[in-house]
Amino acid sequence: MINHSRTLRAALLHTLLPVAAVLSAHAAFASDPLPGDLVAPPANINIAMLYNQFTDAGADGALRGSTYSQNTHLSTDVTVGRYIHTFDLGGFTSGVQVYVPYVTFLGSQEVGVSNIAGPDVPALGGQLPAYGAGRASLSKTSGFAQPNFSFFSYLINDPANGTYAVVSPWISPPISSFNKNTNLSPSQNTWVYEIELGYRRILLGTPTTPNLQIEIWSSSYGHADNSNSAYVTPTVTANHIPPIYGVYNALSGGLIPDSNPLEAASSTPATFHEQPTQEFRLYFPVEVVPSIDAFIVPGFYQSLGGKQTYTLRNGAKIDTGNRTEESQLRLIAETFVSPTMQVMAIGEYDVANHGGPLNRNFEIRIAKFF
Repeated sequence: MINHSRTLRAALLHTLLPVAAVLSAHAAFASDPLPGDLVAPPANINIAMLYNQFTDAGADGALRGSTYSQNTHLSTDVTVGRYIHTFDLGGFTSGVQVYVPYVTFLGSQEVGVSNIAGPDVPALGGQLPAYGAGRASLSKTSGFAQPNFSFFSYLINDPANGTYAVVSPWISPPISSFNKNTNLSPSQNTWVYEIELGYRRILLGTPTTPNLQIEIWSSSYGHADNSNSAYVTPTVTANHIPPIYGVYNALSGGLIPDSNPLEAASSTPATFHEQPTQEFRLYFPVEVVPSIDAFIVPGFYQSLGGKQTYTLRNGAKIDTGNRTEESQLRLIAETFVSPTMQVMAIGEYDVANHGGPLNRNFEIRIAKFF
C-alpha cells in the first residue's frame, strides 16, 4: 500500500537586510512512502492508519557547502490520520486514499545566524565590525496542514515472486491553518500536484522464507503559486554585541543598534513560488520472520530542487535560499502484531541538508485492516 505520512520540512530563508542576515520560514509537507507500502493489499478492504512523528533540528544548513549554523532549535510533533479503500479495476488492484496532518510546533523556534554583518555607514568609515553569531526567533502557527488525495493502481502484482510496481497521482488543495504573517506555518497554502512511482522485488530468498528485497520510489512535485502570501522576516538577535557599537551609536544619534534585538520582525505582502521538486527513496527490506511480515529496513532518502522565491508587490523578487536538497539515512522496523494490525517504527537522520535544517526524526505508525 502507498504511504503518505509526512515529514515536516521547515524551509529557511537566507537573505541580507540592511542591519543583519536573517532567516524566515514556513513549513511544508512532502510525500513519504515507507517500505512495505509497495506490497499490494487485497481488493475491497479498508485500512485506517495513525502516525505520530517527532522532529527536532539543532543546526541549519547553508545553501552550498558543509557549513551548519548552530543556535538553532526547530521542534515539531506531527499527527497524521489516513484512510485507504482498495478495489479491483480492470484486473488491477487499485484504490483511493486521503490523509490529513496536524502540526504542533514545540516550544520556541529559532534558527542560528552564523555571522551578522555590521551596517555600512560611509560617514563612519564604511563597513562597521560584524555583530558576529546570532539567532532569528521564528513566529509560528500550529494547526492542520493541507489534506492530500490520491488514486493508486498496482501495474505489477506478483506475490508469488514478491514483485510489485505501483503508480499514484496525488493532489493537495490549499486548505489548511496557513498564517501568512508567521515564519512557521503548517503549509504553504498552494495547490500541490504529485506523481509517485514505486517498484519492489526480491533479491535473495523467497516470499515464504527469510529474504532480502529492494524497494525504489520516485516522487515528482509541481506547485502552484500562492498570491496571498507574505515575505516574513523574524526578530534577529546577536549573541554578543561588540562594545564599540555603544560609541558608534552615540555618534550616529541612535541609528546603529547597540542592543538587541538588532532587527524587528516584519511582514510584507508577496506572491510565493516554489520550483518543482524531485525525491528518491531506496530501501532494502530484510524479512526476518515471514509468517508475521517482520522486517528490518535500512534506507536512504534524497530530495532535489524546490527553490523558493517571493515576489513583492513592487515587483522585486527575493530568492529565499530555501531548497529541498536533503540527504537522509533511515532505519525502520515493522511487523504485524495481529492478522489485522501492523506496527512500524521509523528513525531518520539527516547527513546533509543544503538550505534547510538537519532533522532528527522518530515516527510510529499503526495500521488497522478491516
